[in-house]
Amino acid sequence: MSVCQSGFGPASGAASRLTAGQLAVRDLRARTSIVAVEGDLQLEFRDHSLAWLGDAVPLTSITLHEGECFVTPQRGVVLISAAHVNAAAFVVQPPGARKDDRSLIGQALHHLASLVKTRLRRAA
Repeated sequence: MSVCQSGFGPASGAASRLTAGQLAVRDLRARTSIVAVEGDLQLEFRDHSLAWLGDAVPLTSITLHEGECFVTPQRGVVLISAAHVNAAAFVVQPPGARKDDRSLIGQALHHLASLVKTRLRRAA
């Protein structure tokens, strides 16, 4: 499994794309939103308060379906991968960027449209 999109530091809010077998590693603050804008995502993280125990603490694993949003309950490292063999795209919104669910979905759609435009320009 290859690792891409390493994002330690502030979440950018830009759309990120994963192909099958890629893994995004993000160090996120509490209440950061992750939105699956294309395909399903697999999220894995450990309880931050027990992270010092390393592999002795099991990973929490969540499947995020296309169009769904997950808000991180605490600060920590989140592993994001495509849940299936298909590619996936997601948007990370920092805390406070969420005004309401409608604006979050609108922002995610805007980022997805930008991602599609970029892909189409590269293919041409």
